[in-house]
Amino acid sequence: MTKKTAEEGKESLKISNESDIALHINKSQDILPYYTKSQEVGEKISGQEYNAEISEDEFILLAKEFGTPLFIIDELTVRHKVQKLKKSYNNFNGPVRIAYSMKANFNPSILKTLVSEGILFDLTSVGELFFYIRSGGLCNDVIYTSITEEEEEYVEVLRNGVNRIVISSNNGLTNLMNAVRTTQKSPIVLIRIDPEVGVKAGIRASYRNGKFGVPMNTEESDSAMNLIRRISLSPELVIYGFHFHLGSQITDPSCFYHALEKLESLILQLKSDYPTLRISAIDIGGATPVNYGSRVPLPEEIGNIVVDKLNAIMKNTGEQSILIVESGRYITSECGFMISRVVNTKINDGHKTVFVDAGYHLLLDSALLRQEYPIQVVPKSLTPEGLKINLTGRLCDTFDVFQASPKSDLTGAEVGKYIIFSNVGAYSLVFNMPFHCQTKPPIVMRRINGEHQLIRKSETVEELFHEEGGALL
Repeated sequence: MTKKTAEEGKESLKISNESDIALHINKSQDILPYYTKSQEVGEKISGQEYNAEISEDEFILLAKEFGTPLFIIDELTVRHKVQKLKKSYNNFNGPVRIAYSMKANFNPSILKTLVSEGILFDLTSVGELFFYIRSGGLCNDVIYTSITEEEEEYVEVLRNGVNRIVISSNNGLTNLMNAVRTTQKSPIVLIRIDPEVGVKAGIRASYRNGKFGVPMNTEESDSAMNLIRRISLSPELVIYGFHFHLGSQITDPSCFYHALEKLESLILQLKSDYPTLRISAIDIGGATPVNYGSRVPLPEEIGNIVVDKLNAIMKNTGEQSILIVESGRYITSECGFMISRVVNTKINDGHKTVFVDAGYHLLLDSALLRQEYPIQVVPKSLTPEGLKINLTGRLCDTFDVFQASPKSDLTGAEVGKYIIFSNVGAYSLVFNMPFHCQTKPPIVMRRINGEHQLIRKSETVEELFHEEGGALL
């Protein structure tokens, strides 16, 4: 393969569009109807918003059948969130594709449900790729965003048929080029940029010298300009577009406007340097927040800001890009519940400490991020006790205390009653750890037809013992 000069690269930069790269986009797949009331099996959709409503009787029935702790996933909520997110960007003057960030929840039944929605999937490891493929996913619907960008990783990913790769370092691009030569596979490339804008969020992902992405307008090797230059000289790679991720649980969506404003300047500069350059896709990452009890921006509020600015960018630059909107937390968080049982209480000096048979090993965000979950007692009590209630878990750890959101009501928490944690479908399930030799609890999915399906069986202590090396004794 002959190397091209820089000037030749500028003039002959490969054009990436839907027909050139065989995106296999079935646009009808992304436009699935909302489920009708007859399909909801007793659930309610209020206007355009749907949130799972599980009755006290159903919680009690499930707890008695499967034991506690127990996770519940509501299928209809998962599907509705995908459609809600897509609808929030309906006014964009081009195709919109939703991508599920698989790190939020990789349960195979959830993956299979989302595969049937015809969306893309954002993967960051070969382990996730294994789960995705085994759950029925197609590799041409994958956006692969490695953090370490190792050559062996890229070889495996390319051999499995993944054709969208996100690059976020100069070394990563070198490793991808080597993997391309090894596999003789030619992927399309998104460059992960760090807009370096102010972000108000629970977790910020865009800041100067940050972990994710490269700066846009520096002359250093780890910069968007250098990566584009190198790709333009490569006979194997095609520039597909740009990717950025601003953070998680964003509270002020104006950061999207500022990030896109910087991206517009970059695109205009690139089109001057590379006249044939086409930006086929712009991936704005995730960050759509979940309401855990406090007001957060709605998806349509973020969508309006993004769409207005992107439509203007398309007009100013002459591009016709696909908009990719990623989400993990928003799609799966509100579909999930955890049932725990009150096993002990103690009262002292106007305070009531309530102990449940769960712990932060099942809701790790409660310890790491002081996450506040909506919490309720089942059966509910209407008689106030006049006590300040502290909800704690079963672990011998000071941090094993659950923070209650403003939506919570712990009135009547007595031994034998159940504590229901809401909005636990994202991250909580995949952060499970065996601290104190605690085993993984079962997961039940409530299907659209109202049936309850076991989608993960409970782990036994014997299984944990073998997993931790007991079988090697």
